[in-house]
Amino acid sequence: MRLGQLVDPIAQQLLELQKVSASQWVLRGLGVAATLLALMAALGSMALFGHIGAVLITLLVAVGLLASFRNPDSDVGLLAPAAIVVSFLGDGEISMLRAAAVGGALLIGHSAFALAATMPVHGELDRTGWRLAGSALLPVLGMSIVAGALVAGLSLVHLGPWMLVLGVIAAIGLFLTVLPRER
Repeated sequence: MRLGQLVDPIAQQLLELQKVSASQWVLRGLGVAATLLALMAALGSMALFGHIGAVLITLLVAVGLLASFRNPDSDVGLLAPAAIVVSFLGDGEISMLRAAAVGGALLIGHSAFALAATMPVHGELDRTGWRLAGSALLPVLGMSIVAGALVAGLSLVHLGPWMLVLGVIAAIGLFLTVLPRER
C-alpha cells in the first residue's frame, strides 16, 4: 500500500472542512449589508466620503468589516460598530428615528456575525437552527424596543444630575444579571 493512497483521502476530507457553507455566506453577507446600512444611516446627510472625518470613519468600518468577513470571531470586527457609534459625536442633534435605524441595523449585523462565529465554516443551518437563532434574538429585540421607548419617554423629562448615579447602578445591575456565573 502506497503512502499516497492513505494520505490522499484524509487530505481530501481536511480540504472539505475549509469550504465555506451557504449558511456562512448568508450570515456574513447579512452582517456586512446591515453594518453598511448602519453606516449610511449614521452619516446621514454627509456622503461616505464627504469630508475627512467621514472618510476616516468609512475606512475604519471597511477594515472592521473585512476582518469580520474573513473571521467573524475577530475582535477587530468591533472596529466597525465602534466607528459608527463614534460618528454620532460629530452630529449636533440626532433624531430618535435615525438612532433607532442605526441601532437596529447594528443589532442585525452583530447578530449575523455572532451566529457565523459560533458555527463551523462548513456547517449548515437547517430550518430548526434558523428558527432557534430567531427565537433567541426576539428577547434582545424586545428589550431593545423597551429601552428605546424608555429613553424616548425620559428624553422629554428634565432629570437632575442625580439620575447619572441611578443609571450607573442600573447598568451595573444589568451587567451582573447578564454575565455568566460559575456553576
